[in-house]
Parts: sequence; structure tokens; C-alpha cells
Amino acid sequence: MEALLLIWLALTVFAGAFVVVDIAYNVMTVSALGLFVLFGLRLDRANVPLILFLAVYNIGGLIALQPYLSDDESRAFMLGTCYVAVTAAFFAMILNENAIARLEALKWGLIAGALIAATTGILGYARIAGLEDYFTMHGGRAKGTFRDPNVLGPFLVLPALFLAQDMIRGKGNLILRASLLSVIVLGLFLTFSRGAWASLVIGMLTLMTVSAITSANSAMRARLGLFVILGLAVAAMGFAAILSVDSIYELFADRFVLQKDYDSGPAGRFGSQLRSIPDLLTLPLGHGPNRFSHFYPENPHNTYIMAFSSYGWLGGLAFLGFILTTLIISIKTLFLRTPFQPYVLVIFSALIPHLVQNFQIDTDRWRHLFMIYGLSWGLAAISRRWLGEYRAYAHQSYREQASLRGRMAAEPAE
Repeated sequence: MEALLLIWLALTVFAGAFVVVDIAYNVMTVSALGLFVLFGLRLDRANVPLILFLAVYNIGGLIALQPYLSDDESRAFMLGTCYVAVTAAFFAMILNENAIARLEALKWGLIAGALIAATTGILGYARIAGLEDYFTMHGGRAKGTFRDPNVLGPFLVLPALFLAQDMIRGKGNLILRASLLSVIVLGLFLTFSRGAWASLVIGMLTLMTVSAITSANSAMRARLGLFVILGLAVAAMGFAAILSVDSIYELFADRFVLQKDYDSGPAGRFGSQLRSIPDLLTLPLGHGPNRFSHFYPENPHNTYIMAFSSYGWLGGLAFLGFILTTLIISIKTLFLRTPFQPYVLVIFSALIPHLVQNFQIDTDRWRHLFMIYGLSWGLAAISRRWLGEYRAYAHQSYREQASLRGRMAAEPAE
């Protein structure tokens, strides 16, 4: 039965790459939840804070929803928030049994989905067989199987980090993984998403740093140094080759700026954020779920402001507490020597750029990000439980050996 659960888990994560068909991921996650509950879904007490944080966050949103119950958009928004919160708890709890096999299923399901999403984006950008109408938008930016290039790009960061870590560790076929990584990175680049570019750079730098800090193996650190040197060289050559294409260079030059026209000015993105803060300090229920754009030109493009605007003070404070606690437990888990540590390094390296990107875009219902949240808490729970069980076993073994030595010493010599 575990084999069925692993296959279903991989397919569920794979379906998450097809945002243009929301029903696929929704059906898969609901059915996966049902299967795991049916055949045993273990709750660890270390999962409880995650569930409580997300429950309070959603309760804040439901309270803020009350004046707007007749608003279809606000109701749908809260339904989506409740849904991703449930998926976060689910991904945390599935790791309480057979964690490594389930993490591998998640990893390869995610990589497979990312390859299709990136490949379709590349094909669309290349205008092959008229696919640009389906897989690009905003003047040719790759969106693949997503609705927005700005979401496709960050989605590709985690699978890219998994492949990069395999290469650093010398795990599996190096050429195959380098090829898969190249496709995903090219797809991410062609989204022309400034946030995604920054997320990939921050994620890779974080992975290199934490891998070097936590490694006790000199050969591993040597491979890491070699990977960095070769990676920079290949990236520079690939970057130069890509930018030699005029159409790519023009779009890159247009996007490679810290601020666009719509970012600056009193009515721009950042101006609206600053103007909204004093208002939100006087509104315990915020503006209501997904109603920020009713008062300003567009949504805030800042998840922390969106939390207070859509979920009120209760939801906003719960979200800030959740993010801070997630970051703290993730940092602590990084340094625990367990069989799960390699996965912790990758998930942490994907978490950090997303927390930074929360300042730049509304991520409050990104499905892959709530999976990262859930996995962060799940890895923290199983790492501490494994260490506890290991220490208990070592202590018991030590006591048995000491008792045996005592009995042998007490026996009279013949």
C-alpha cells in the first residue's frame, strides 16, 4: 500500500505544475489526503503549532470576510486560503512515516512537473507551432503551464535546487542532472521575472553556504567549490549566448531594472504600499479578503501588507508569527545531523528567497510555497524525533553494555 501512496504523492506534486487546469491539482490533493487518512496519517505533536498558526490566520480572514459575504471574489479568495493551509498541514504530516521515500517521491514529481512547465514555456517563447499563444504572455514572457510568468519562475526554484544539490553531492548521473537543470533554469530565465531571477540567485547562494557550513566532509567541500567555479563559468557562457539573441536582449534590458514605471510614484506599487500602512493601523478587520485593490490601484504586491489587509489584525499578526517561527525552526533544523539533513538544506534554501519575495509580490495563496512551509515544519518534527529516538536507543544500549560489563566483572575467575 505504501507504493500506491508514493505514486499518488508524486502525481499530486506533478499536477501542481499545471496551474492552467486548477482542477487537476485540487482533485489530486483531496484524493491524496483521503488515501493517507484511510491508510494512516500520523500527527506528531510538533505539527500542532503549524496547524494552530494557520487556523488562526484563516479565522482572522473569515472574520474579516463577514461584511463581504455577498462578494463572490472575497468568498473564493478565503476558500483558496483555507485550501492551501490544509495542504501545508498535509505535507508536514506525511513525513511522520517513511519520510525519505516520500521526500524522494515529492522531489521527482516536482522535477517532472517543472520540466514540463519549463519546456512548454521555452517552446512558447521560441514560437514553435504557434504555441506562443498558449505558453507566453506580457509581450513574450514564458508562462508555460502557469497563468503568470511571475509564478512559474519562483515555482522552478525548488526543483532547480534539488538538482543542484544532487550534483554537489555527486549523486546520480551528473550529465543527466546538468541537462535537466539547464532546461529548468532556461525556462525560469525566459519568464523575465525579476523576482524569480533574484530567487534563483538567493536560493543557490543559500544552498552553497549552508552546504559548506554543515558539511563535515572535505571531499564534499571540494566538490562544492568545483561546482561553484564550473557553475559560474557555464552560467556566464550561457548567459552571453542567450543575450546574443536580439529579442531576448531587448526584453532582458527592459526587465533588468530595480523599478519599473508602475513601481514608483505616489500611485505606483511602492507608493500604494506606504500609503496603505497608516490606513491598516486603523482597520482591525483590514479592507476585507482580496479587497485592497478596491481602495488602491492594484493589490499591494507585498504579502505582509496583504495579510493585514485581507485577514485583519488577527490574521496579519498570526501570519507574521508563523513566518518568524518557521524561519527559526528551519534554521535550528539545519544543523541537526540526521538522515533528513540534505532535504532540510534544499527546503531551507527554497524558503529564504520566497520569504524575501513576500516583500515584492502577493504569495499568500501560492500552492508550492505552502508545500515548502509544510515540508519545513515536517522536517523539523521528524529530525527532532529521530534524534530523540537515536539518543534513547544509544542510552539504552550503553546501559545494557554497562550492565553486561558489571556482571562479567562480578563473576569469579575459574
